[in-house]
Amino acid sequence: MNKTPRMLRTFSFLSFFLLLISSFSNAQSIREDVLKYTNEFRRSKGLPALEMMDGLNKLAQEHSSDMAKGKTGFGHDGFMQRQQAAHKFLPSVNAFAENVAYGAKTGKEVVKGWKKSPGHRRNMLGKYKYIGIGVASDKKGNLYYTQVFVN
Repeated sequence: MNKTPRMLRTFSFLSFFLLLISSFSNAQSIREDVLKYTNEFRRSKGLPALEMMDGLNKLAQEHSSDMAKGKTGFGHDGFMQRQQAAHKFLPSVNAFAENVAYGAKTGKEVVKGWKKSPGHRRNMLGKYKYIGIGVASDKKGNLYYTQVFVN
């Protein structure tokens, strides 16, 4: 009995699995860099660091993934729904803001771009305590970013 087809299927599955893990690991690394550089920026202005929250990461990740898959256009579509969903994680949401970006290759690069934009900069330096960050790649490898800020 020839085991080559079975070996090829196993190899294909393992390759796919490793690629999936690598993509997740890369997105996780970028997410942590976005947090690092955002908090460095805040500290340089005398502001406290933001705390990352898993539930808010999920909201931001869903939006980044939807933009990367073309389910929603690039921008803030669904902002009000994300704001309402934040109440599941923080019942007393007093303030909610969002930054999105497209195309930056690293967390450092995307934060640098946001710092140059008055509205994005205002969000990063706002009176917020929590942050959620999402990063997703489209089929061409372009990255989509979402930051949500909550107080």
